[in-house]
Amino acid sequence: MEIKKLAALIDGKVESEISVEILGLNGVESAKSGDLTFALDEEKLTLAEQGDASCILTDMHIRRSSKPLIRVKNPKLSFLIVYNTFYSPESRKVFVHPSASIAATARIGKDVWIGSHVSIEDNVTIGDHTIIESNSVIKKNSSIGALCHIFPNVTVYENSILKKNVILHGGAVVGSDGFGYVKDNGKIYKFPQLGRVIIEDDVEIGSNTTIDRGSLSDTTIGEGTKIDNLCQIAHNVKIGKNVIMAAQCGISGSAVIGDNVTMGGQSGIVDNVTIGEGVRIGAKSAVIGNVKNDEIVWGIPARPIGETKRQMAVLSWLTRHFKALSKSLK
Repeated sequence: MEIKKLAALIDGKVESEISVEILGLNGVESAKSGDLTFALDEEKLTLAEQGDASCILTDMHIRRSSKPLIRVKNPKLSFLIVYNTFYSPESRKVFVHPSASIAATARIGKDVWIGSHVSIEDNVTIGDHTIIESNSVIKKNSSIGALCHIFPNVTVYENSILKKNVILHGGAVVGSDGFGYVKDNGKIYKFPQLGRVIIEDDVEIGSNTTIDRGSLSDTTIGEGTKIDNLCQIAHNVKIGKNVIMAAQCGISGSAVIGDNVTMGGQSGIVDNVTIGEGVRIGAKSAVIGNVKNDEIVWGIPARPIGETKRQMAVLSWLTRHFKALSKSLK
């Protein structure tokens, strides 16, 4: 595709008199002749100029270049649009591997692809154009919507509901028992886990993430939410729409997370707290109380980021001046 046509696709402004045909996309360091790459800062732009890329996607403010540029408001989003134009999603024809085990009562939609050693139990529903890869298990009474992609070695427990266009990466577990117990007279008794997991449209769950079903109510993951690898979502948790959760986060039971929340890696939320909409939680934070809409919190325990930074500055100052302060107090 010519640069000018590509720019029109993403509402970009071309800076070049050269007519170049773009044949593919690549990162700055791997780009070759005919490739479009993108640069978000001066360092990356210099690298792109030193390489073989034929055109560079960038923002409205970066300096001019010896190579052709396409300037856009959001280079990452524009790169994604171009990528989707060049590389259409994988399509697979209807297929069921001979080693797959499918219950007679299961209802399988149109053009479903089922890999080797997949197990689909009684009364499961699989929507149209869904892909279920090798060794995955879909237990009884579960429902998988259309256009879902279940990668290898995924387990979906009974009564779980995945709606449209849900992606579960390898090793994910959906609907296992929540960590609910009752202590009495020196013994620990397991509390019934009677709820379900409900995952709304366009959710993506990373590898080896676990989502527990509810004890008495459902665990729910809102539309458009993206959860990274190795996260733990406990029973009865309610996660809103378009939440972004980085790797190794842990959410304790019955926590409520509002729409458009962003959680940094290894952050945790204790049970029964409410996180408002638009909240940003810094990496490794421990959230032990409710957080209001649009706040930015960070630290252990998590506090408003300005307060945490002031405390760190004071602690740093005290460390540097401890000896002098100790002498002055004698």
